[in-house]
Amino acid sequence: MKSLIAITIAATYGISLRLLFVSFGDAMAVMSVAFFFVVPFLIGYLTIFLIPYRESHTGSGAFFKPWATCAVILIVTCIVKLEGMICWVMAYPIFAIIAGFGGYVAFNRKRRRFKKKLEWDFEEGKLEKPNTLKISLLFFIPLFAGLLEGHRTTSPVDLSIEKHLDLPASPDAVWSALTTPRQNTTASHHLSLCNIMGFPRHKSTTLDTLAVGKQRIAAYEKGLTFVETISRIEPARSLEVSITTDPAQISKAIMDEHIVIGGEHIQMQGDTYTLQPLPGGKTRLSLVSHFSINTPFNWYARIWANWLMSDVLQEELQSLNANLIGTKNAGLIKNS
Repeated sequence: MKSLIAITIAATYGISLRLLFVSFGDAMAVMSVAFFFVVPFLIGYLTIFLIPYRESHTGSGAFFKPWATCAVILIVTCIVKLEGMICWVMAYPIFAIIAGFGGYVAFNRKRRRFKKKLEWDFEEGKLEKPNTLKISLLFFIPLFAGLLEGHRTTSPVDLSIEKHLDLPASPDAVWSALTTPRQNTTASHHLSLCNIMGFPRHKSTTLDTLAVGKQRIAAYEKGLTFVETISRIEPARSLEVSITTDPAQISKAIMDEHIVIGGEHIQMQGDTYTLQPLPGGKTRLSLVSHFSINTPFNWYARIWANWLMSDVLQEELQSLNANLIGTKNAGLIKNS
């Protein structure tokens, strides 16, 4: 029961900080070192700090109990739509681990004090309250850190992800399928990471005219669209497009505000399709996506960006392959 009370108090503390960070607007960013590192550390510290020493008598217990606090914050913020599930899936691992370290530090501190007979504890008939001034200062540390940090720790990094697929068709046939006026995505039963996390599935791509400066419109579920402007054409060899999005048109129902494409933290730049002839009349179609991320922890964001973009590109290549096979089969039926 006391552990549950401690988790509830620490979770309330974390949710309150989330609301306060938002209330400061541009002066303080949620995607910051203060929120992603200082806040979870203090959540973990507070969780174990409020649990009697005798109920958290192992270091491993002190490390993992704050994970439950983080899970409570995750569930509550998703229910009230303060955060999206896709954002939490990416944030929870590092959030929980740092909270675990905070809990472990609190445990070691309490163990030293307990050995010196200075430990306060929730014992029957005896309740010594912790120093309220220290708890108040603990609450405000992330706010001070967030205001000092602002947006100073973000830095853009350009990334490229490449996937390729060997197709059972000539370069001319693949080029024709790639540049068709309308390319519909064939329904796939393949469960990818991006689909599990709620990223909309690609539905279709329409092309008005195959010419430099003309546009392709990539449509996804939930009304998400990308405008692709053709920047280079080499028939049956290469197609290059630049990508633009309007983040104002992407609602939170489609994508979490912190990972919205075209927003402050993720910018799509363009895609490059390359066709390479292979023996046996086959073609290797390579798709390279160029984009940038802009966070204080690009080393971590890069891991998720690689996983998610790899899934998106692989799904697009598989869809093109399915359309190509369907076109060939339709041609065989017509000729017969």
